[in-house]
Amino acid sequence: MASEKEPVEINWPEEMSEENREELRGLLAAYDEALREFDKDHTVIFPSDAERNRLFFGFLKRWAKAWSKPGPCMYDGCTNRSIARSHTISLSSSIRLIAECDHVLTPRFGDNGLDLVRIGVREASTFPGFCEEHETHFAPFEMKKSMTDAGHFGLQAFRTICREIYAKRYQQQKGEAMLADYQRLRKAFVIGRLRQAHVSTKPLNVSGLRFENDPLETKLVEMLNDTQVDLPELEALYRGILDDLQDDSDNIAMNVANFDTQLAVCLSGLGVLNYTHHGTRKRALCFLAVISETGQTKIMIGGVAEHKNALQLYFEANSSSSPAFLEMVESWMIHGSDHWFMTPSAWAGIPNARQRAVCDRILDERWSLADRVPFSILDEPRRRLVSFIESQLTSETIPPEQITETQQTLSHQWAKLDYVPP
Repeated sequence: MASEKEPVEINWPEEMSEENREELRGLLAAYDEALREFDKDHTVIFPSDAERNRLFFGFLKRWAKAWSKPGPCMYDGCTNRSIARSHTISLSSSIRLIAECDHVLTPRFGDNGLDLVRIGVREASTFPGFCEEHETHFAPFEMKKSMTDAGHFGLQAFRTICREIYAKRYQQQKGEAMLADYQRLRKAFVIGRLRQAHVSTKPLNVSGLRFENDPLETKLVEMLNDTQVDLPELEALYRGILDDLQDDSDNIAMNVANFDTQLAVCLSGLGVLNYTHHGTRKRALCFLAVISETGQTKIMIGGVAEHKNALQLYFEANSSSSPAFLEMVESWMIHGSDHWFMTPSAWAGIPNARQRAVCDRILDERWSLADRVPFSILDEPRRRLVSFIESQLTSETIPPEQITETQQTLSHQWAKLDYVPP
């Protein structure tokens, strides 16, 4: 990029005329000034604020539409075209169940950063994943409106993984297009300044422009690299779960539990579980699901068989009690996948300051699934839980040796409900 120092002295070829040297001096001065302006404010590459907004929102609109563009069916070996909207979470048995007026809320970026926005149930949790034939593979538990056996959970895991692979590839293509657009506008800005300074009648041809140390370009490249990090492990999960479904093999470790309360949330996505094994730090990429059904909620976590023991220990420790179960689901929502949907009135019941804390924490990448969140998101079931614990303490039905621990649990749950951001 441009330096704040004066331009260096140029060693001209002896055969170059003074007229050509003077012409080039003007071009080099214009080039240097263009880079100085660009260094101070990268938005100068846009002709105006209105044009910048037009290009930005046009880009977002174009890529939002591209998300649902049918492509190859994601079932291995299938050559059919996918439908535009495969639901990762069942529409009839789950999404509609938590909806109000055919709408749910989901985390999305807007004018004020990350927030929960309304989305129609037919749009929620969709991607162009499978052809009409392979969509029917999910029909047995969707028509039954309940997942009841290992095959059902395997299929749910399969479409969860497929959506995540599709999302990674989509983000990669979107990032490449964003980078190419930025580089094109940057180049056009500099060339435009050179042409303004060009006084000769001869055409000006510019080639070989190179830019270094552009922080915005560096950030876009890093984002592109990040989208590719988990693809190899995701593809291993894809192959492993598909082999398990077809051959009854044992490539994938999966843990499932049923919570006898219907939560106001559904989730499908990925999370990372960090753990230590014999002194070595391990990173497990996990597929997750929180599936609300009538009167109950099914949850699932899984990964490649290498992490079987760690996943089992984590799951058993966090599904052994109602408080631990709620806290695990909330951790998945904040430290795992942002592909989740919530009943609008359940979110509206959360104080604004805590809503903001939820959205801010989602953007904080320091945490993993093993970390708890300091606040409540699932207020209604937590309030019922608190009321039950209080009634047990009042009725003196809790064994004396468990009273102190129970009181600590009660205090901890109240603290989550009363949480005020620092």
